[in-house]
Amino acid sequence: MSKDIWKALVDEVQVAVMQLQNVSDAVDEAAATRLGINRTDMRCMGCVFAMGPLTAGELAAAARLSPSAATIAIDRLARAGYAERVRDEHDRRRVTVVPTPKAEYVARMVWGQLSEEDEAGLADYSEEQLILIRDFLRATVSRHARQADRIRQGEALTGTLGEESTAPSAGSAQA
Repeated sequence: MSKDIWKALVDEVQVAVMQLQNVSDAVDEAAATRLGINRTDMRCMGCVFAMGPLTAGELAAAARLSPSAATIAIDRLARAGYAERVRDEHDRRRVTVVPTPKAEYVARMVWGQLSEEDEAGLADYSEEQLILIRDFLRATVSRHARQADRIRQGEALTGTLGEESTAPSAGSAQA
């Protein structure tokens, strides 16, 4: 494969990743609005569904929130009936956040059809192709999480916005 073809394909993959981010964001926004919760709470719910019961500290780390912000989100989710705090039977000091039956029902209604469609869309891929897709997506998630951390820590966007050397031109594409 020529370098030009490789670069064109990489550009197309990067555009597809951006489009996936945007459409995933739109799904989350629509679901949060429909459920009457905010995006942070939605992110916390997603972490609990993806990772299982989590302590407040684990949830804070998974959702990339401060401990106090995670506690506030847990309180809101509990008030809305989507999460509850459950004491560990072996260590009464340990409390985990778990989804309620209401949250599980809502998750099936909001994401069930999408999950089924995604599974059907992957049905024609071989095991090797699925491993490649999985590994690419995991690595992409890791890279994007690192970039989010760099931005939060001030390591990205180090110039002053508005300076010509750091500000994008009006016609430039943002990745």
